[in-house]
Amino acid sequence: MIPRDGAGDRAAWVRHAAETLSAAGFEDARADAELLWCRASGEGRAMLALRHGEAAPIAALARFQAWLVRFTAGEPLAYLEGSTGFHGLEFLCDARALIPRADSEAVVELALSLMHPQRPARIADLGTGSGCLLLTLLHLRAAWRGIGVDRSLPALDLARSNALRLALEVRSSFAQADWLDGVPGPFELIVSNPPYVVPGEELGRGVAEHEPHAALFTPARDSMHAYRRILSAARTALAPGGILVFEIGAGRASELATLADALEWEECGRRRDLSGIERALAFRTRGSALP
Repeated sequence: MIPRDGAGDRAAWVRHAAETLSAAGFEDARADAELLWCRASGEGRAMLALRHGEAAPIAALARFQAWLVRFTAGEPLAYLEGSTGFHGLEFLCDARALIPRADSEAVVELALSLMHPQRPARIADLGTGSGCLLLTLLHLRAAWRGIGVDRSLPALDLARSNALRLALEVRSSFAQADWLDGVPGPFELIVSNPPYVVPGEELGRGVAEHEPHAALFTPARDSMHAYRRILSAARTALAPGGILVFEIGAGRASELATLADALEWEECGRRRDLSGIERALAFRTRGSALP
């Protein structure tokens, strides 16, 4: 229990948290405990040594204790904090949408490399979630406008909040739809991070338990379901010369490329994530020129 008078040694609390996390199976329990303290208290790691034996603020201790319970149960730290960084921007995040991850920055980078930097463009982000892909692209390209599409109304509310937070509400709009159904084009660029986790596939701690399943998992026997739907619909939604950029799971780039080729799309770029995994693939309709 947290002492009523607010007394409590930081180092002792971190040791307690490390023991708790280790018992729960966390491999880097000490590092996780220190990180949890720093995020809950707003203090840097150096403070653990510099203020050894000092009483920590009771508000920080209360937050740390509550976060420790949730973190031990597998809840992601980004959900505890309520925001996370993505491509240099800070996005609100919670259980309404997937946590923006550095892997997805490959989609942004590939899209930017294929589009004219000054030319106006209308873009669509399918399965927008937090809005991180759409809003990052709009932040980086002042002449662009775009729409975020999602089946989840709660996710769209979160994306709108991020648009307001980043002062991008004028150039962005949001719509509830099933991929491109009923979404008016044309678009010079379509990006998407659709569900690509096969049910039963191993995920990181807490992902399946806390992040939205609809945004994670494919149908059991059709790992390319969302890609097929989007590839089929995007042909009429893209402007001439338009580009379609997908995020894809590890080891599935060739499968996606084969599907796209069968549907008469031409691959026009790939980008690896920071781990060296082929994470983003770009396509254009066969025979079209890049914008």
